[in-house]
Amino acid sequence: MFSLQIIPLLRHHCLFWFIIFALSVLSWTLDFFIWHKAEALHYLGISFASDAAAMLVTGALLVWSQYKINQHNFAIWQLVLAALLVTCIYVPLENAFWLIPMKNEQFDLRFLLSNLDSNTLAFFVWTALYLAYILNQQRHFRLAESARLSQKIQQLELQALRHQLNPHFTFNALNSVCALIEAERFDDAELMSEQLASFLRYSLSSSPDSLVQLADELAAIEAYLALQKTRFGNKLKVDWKIDQNIRQHLIPALLLQPLVENAIKYAVATQQQGATITIAGQQHNGKLCLQVEDDGPGEHAVKQLEQSSGVGLTNIQNRLNQHFGTAASLVVQARQQGFLVCIQLPLQGVAGLVQL
Repeated sequence: MFSLQIIPLLRHHCLFWFIIFALSVLSWTLDFFIWHKAEALHYLGISFASDAAAMLVTGALLVWSQYKINQHNFAIWQLVLAALLVTCIYVPLENAFWLIPMKNEQFDLRFLLSNLDSNTLAFFVWTALYLAYILNQQRHFRLAESARLSQKIQQLELQALRHQLNPHFTFNALNSVCALIEAERFDDAELMSEQLASFLRYSLSSSPDSLVQLADELAAIEAYLALQKTRFGNKLKVDWKIDQNIRQHLIPALLLQPLVENAIKYAVATQQQGATITIAGQQHNGKLCLQVEDDGPGEHAVKQLEQSSGVGLTNIQNRLNQHFGTAASLVVQARQQGFLVCIQLPLQGVAGLVQL
């Protein structure tokens, strides 16, 4: 993180001192060109020397303050204290050079001290504002970095989910294809190969951030279920309840497939009699409502899901938040016999959000 911020911080630091130096030189130059024209260059040289010395000493303290801000270890009271310390060091140093006797002139110490109050207040306010600006910039940077990393994690989770389902599933599917070929059921083997290719093409080509038509997601799920049917036979039963009018609406890619996979894993595979998976979709109250339900051991499935290392449900919730914010929701209902996941999201067509 330091490498990403070092250049902006140096730029801010240089700008801070440049403004201080410029204002200081301008102030003293105007004063003494007007009131002490004969000694103008002499006073200007002292102004340069005093400001340079004060900047050199107090610059280290400002760098330390910025370092603490970068380390996320800087409270408001510390900001005020740092500004006060910088001021207490800078202002006396900046004015100390003016105690040097001037040629043919008695310098008035009381005049110098009378100017300290205004100089101190002005420098304190400027330093406090500068440190507050740096603190605010760092907070914005951390929020942006956190959002970027969160999005990256979600993308990695989806990639993990995609690759997680492929190895064992692909191995079993290929074994089934080989078995069909050995049994000389060539038409069935060809059909199964096409279904496997169709599903893998969809699951591997879908971008984590992409939106796809519901019809494409359902087609991939149909291919996936057809392949699983060769493994579970009559144990796997599917009930489709999809309103045909919603098939053109857009949803995040691979939104429903992990839910179907969970239903097979925790309902179909765990019961001798298998289970029925119901996949439903309809439009309700201006939103797209999608459901995946099974009649397996619901409460037991929840415990298994909590102990599982998979990222299915969590990933789905995160992706819904990423795409739709609070406009989308995911609700899980577990019963003694049955497990239901309900997703609601805004209606979104190919041309964008559907206005109802």
